[in-house]
Amino acid sequence: FQVRKITTPDYLDDFFFDQTYEYVMGASRSGNGGQVIDLVIGHKIADLELPGMPHLGSGITWSWNGTTVMATPHLKDGVISVIDMSTWETVKQIKTEGPGFFMRSHENSPYVWADVFFGPNKDAMHVIDKKSLEIVKTLRPAPGKTVAHVEFTKDGSRALVSIWED
Repeated sequence: FQVRKITTPDYLDDFFFDQTYEYVMGASRSGNGGQVIDLVIGHKIADLELPGMPHLGSGITWSWNGTTVMATPHLKDGVISVIDMSTWETVKQIKTEGPGFFMRSHENSPYVWADVFFGPNKDAMHVIDKKSLEIVKTLRPAPGKTVAHVEFTKDGSRALVSIWED
């Protein structure tokens, strides 16, 4: 493969590729938003409203209202941003009990699971409805311990949650 250099307006400390690998969503550690780079034409095509240092590498996608959305937790703020990947607009910012690190779902699950990895509520795991984009349940499987990193069984019928010792 031929090496290609694309100059971006800001650093891409964390990033997320769309399903086609034609676009990359990136953000810098400054936490002042993000950008979308079109890898085919080689330049920025959109700015992203992403406060609080998003963790794009942990982002997930699913179909919502006829489009594909991408959701990402934020490392500094208690919020999850949900972005329409056709318009690059933020469709919702879901308030959480604190900054998160990991998000997961499964194609057979109607829910997204998002941890509250940092702060006093690190024992919380939010379960978010993919249709309403609302938190429908907050779980605390091990009060006082860090609850993180959900993985699903192959068929998506069960979620496995990591409990970290402090």
